[in-house]
Amino acid sequence: MWPLLALFALFLCACPGPAAQQPLTVGNRRQLLMDDRFVQQGKGIEFVVHPPRKTGDICIGSESGAALGGYHSVLFEAGIYHLWYTASGAVLYARSNDGIHGEKPNIELAAGEPGAGTNLPPNLVMGRGIGGVKAGMHGLMVFLDPKAADAERFKLVANPQEFDSQLQVFASPDGLHWKHACTNVVTFNNSVKPHHLDSQNVIFWDDRIQKYAAYFRKNTREPGSQGRTVARGESSSLAFFGRAEDSPVVLQADPQHVVHSGSAMKERIALLDVYTSGTIRYPWAADAYLMFPTEYYHYGGQITGFRKEAPVNAGVLDTCFASSRDGISWQRYDHWPFVGLGMKGEFDSKRIYMVYGIVPATNDRELYMYYLGTSAVHGWDRNDQNNQLLTSADVAPTGPAAISRVVLRRDGFVSVRAAFTGGEFTTPPLQFKGEQLLLNVNTSAGGELRVELLDDQGQPIPNYTLQDCDLVHTANEISRVVKWKGESSVKDLAAKPVRLRFVMRDVDLYAFQFAERGGI
Repeated sequence: MWPLLALFALFLCACPGPAAQQPLTVGNRRQLLMDDRFVQQGKGIEFVVHPPRKTGDICIGSESGAALGGYHSVLFEAGIYHLWYTASGAVLYARSNDGIHGEKPNIELAAGEPGAGTNLPPNLVMGRGIGGVKAGMHGLMVFLDPKAADAERFKLVANPQEFDSQLQVFASPDGLHWKHACTNVVTFNNSVKPHHLDSQNVIFWDDRIQKYAAYFRKNTREPGSQGRTVARGESSSLAFFGRAEDSPVVLQADPQHVVHSGSAMKERIALLDVYTSGTIRYPWAADAYLMFPTEYYHYGGQITGFRKEAPVNAGVLDTCFASSRDGISWQRYDHWPFVGLGMKGEFDSKRIYMVYGIVPATNDRELYMYYLGTSAVHGWDRNDQNNQLLTSADVAPTGPAAISRVVLRRDGFVSVRAAFTGGEFTTPPLQFKGEQLLLNVNTSAGGELRVELLDDQGQPIPNYTLQDCDLVHTANEISRVVKWKGESSVKDLAAKPVRLRFVMRDVDLYAFQFAERGGI
C-alpha cells in the first residue's frame, strides 16, 4: 500500500426526513472538513489525512561546533519569515523573504551585554548570558501576543534549567531583544516528580475563549514508562496556568501501545508516548485546532529486539496528526505519521520534531512547515553503554541533524473523499453571510462534483437543485466558485437556514466558505 494516507471510513445512513434543529452559524469564515461537524448524512465517503511533501531542503544545518537542539519556532510577520532555533543550549535567529532561502543576520547582542560569554554566534538572541538567561536554554516556542503592548508583542516560552525547569515567558518588541516577562507560569514539584515540562511547551492567545491556552508535558508515570502526555491549562493572563501535576491530560498514548511482557505477563511496558504536541489554533479557518504530536517509540527488552540488555531511555520518534474543534477533545485518525522518518542513511532517519508554527507560502495556495530531522535515536550519547548497544543494533547515527521544509496545500490537512464509485453527504442546517460558495477541492482528471442547496426541511431549493448545478470538474483549486445555471450568487439565501448536499466521485473536498464576490 502506498503510504500517503491515513484513513478512516464514514458511512452514515440517510434519515427519512431531517428533524428541526438549530442551524450552525458559519458566517463568511472558511470551514475545514476535518471531522463530522458538517456531515449529518452521508454514504460512500471517508476522511483522509494528507501528509505534506518533503522538499529535502537543508534550511539550517548543524552550526560549526554546535549541535542543533530539538525545539524551534517559525513565524510569518510583516512579510518576513522568522525562525528561532536552538543550538548547543542557545537560541539563534534566522530570517527569510520567501521561506526557502534564509540569512543569519549579524545581531551581535553579546558585544554590549554584561556577563555574556565569548566567541558567541553573531545571530544568538538568548542564552549564555543574553536575554536574561545566564546558562543554556531548554524548550523554545515563540508566538505573537495580540493582547500585549508593542514592546512585548513577541513572546518566547521556555523552561531553562536555572529557573528550576519551571515554565517562563520572555517578551520582545522585535523578536531579537528579549527580557524576562512572566515567572513560573506553569510549575511542578521538581523534587517529587522530575521531568514535567521537559519538552517544547506551547502557549498562545485563543480568541475563541478569550484566554491564553497552554499545552505542556505532564508525566503520568505509568509503570515502566516516562508516561509522557500532553496536558492543558488556560488563563486570562500570562501570570499562572497551574501546576503540571494537577492539570488535565488532553492527549496521551493509546492503550494498545501498552503491552504485557515477562514470564508471568504482569509487567506493563509502554512502547509509545507523546513527546511534543505542536498545538496550533489554525488562523485561516473557524474553530480549527491542530496538533502534531511527536510519538516516541521506546526500545526495550525482547519486544524491540534487545534480548540481553536494552539501552536506557532510547528509541525513535516521528510526528502524527490530530484535530479538535475546542482544543480539548482531540480526534486521532490513526498512527500513520504526518511527517515520517527518512530512509536509512538520510539525515532524518531516526527522529522528527516539528518546528512550531505554520506559515503561508508566497503563492497563497500552499503552506510551509518545518521540522528537525536527525539520524541519532533518542538516547544516543547518553553513555558509552547506550552507544554500544545501539551500534550493535545498527541504529548508530550516520550524519548531522538539520532543519528542513515541508509543503502542503492550504487547508489541506484532511479531506472528505469520495471514490470513483461515488459518494455524497449533507450538512446540518447552516446560516451564512456572503454572496458565493467557494470550495477547496481536487477533482483529479476524472472526478466530478455538484452541490445542491436544501431548505431546513431538507427539500431542494428552486434554482439551486442538483440538476441546476454546473458540474465542477478539472478542478484543483483553493477557492473554486460554485455556480447554478451559470450564476454564482447565493445572496438571497444569506441568514436563512440552508443545508449543503455534496454529490461527488473521485474527489477530495477540503473546505468550503461563503464569501463576498471575488472570494478571499
